Amino acid sequence: MSELSKLDFLLGRWKGISVDQFGEKGTLETTLECTHYPSEKFIQLSGESRKDGKILNRGVEFIGYDQKLQKYIYKRIWSYGFIENGVGDWEDQDTLMFDIRFDNEPQYFEGTRWRAFIRRYGRDRIGTGLYTAKNGEEYRLYGESKIDRISEASQT
Repeated sequence: MSELSKLDFLLGRWKGISVDQFGEKGTLETTLECTHYPSEKFIQLSGESRKDGKILNRGVEFIGYDQKLQKYIYKRIWSYGFIENGVGDWEDQDTLMFDIRFDNEPQYFEGTRWRAFIRRYGRDRIGTGLYTAKNGEEYRLYGESKIDRISEASQT
C-alpha cells in the first residue's frame, strides 16, 4: 500500500456543520469533495463554507506524498487570498497533522504558528481543522468541521 493510498478514505463527497468555530459566531455549513486529480499521485480536496446561506470561504487543496522527505505535503489555496503550505505525518492511526506556513500571509497572522489536521472518526465521518499558537504558547484548537460522507467517490 502506498502512503497516499492511506488517504483513500477521503474520496467522495462530504457535508456537515460546525458551530462557533474558526473565529466565527453561529453555524457554518461545510461541503467537501475529494478525488484523485490530476492523477493517482494526488488527492484534490475542493470545498466551501457558508454562513447564513452566503459563501464565507472557498478552498482547493492538493495532498501528495514526498518520498524524499518521507512526509505528506499539501498546498491549499483559500479564497481569502493566501496559500497554505503543509508538511506532516500521522500523529496517530486516525489523525494526519501538518505544520503549516503561508504564502501571502495576512499581517494579522504574524507571530502565529498553525497546524492543520484531518481526523478520521469512522468510515463516514471526518474532521478537518486548525490548531493555533501565539508567542510561544501551546497549540489550542482554532476550529474543526466534522463532516459526514454523502456519497462515495465515483468510479471512472
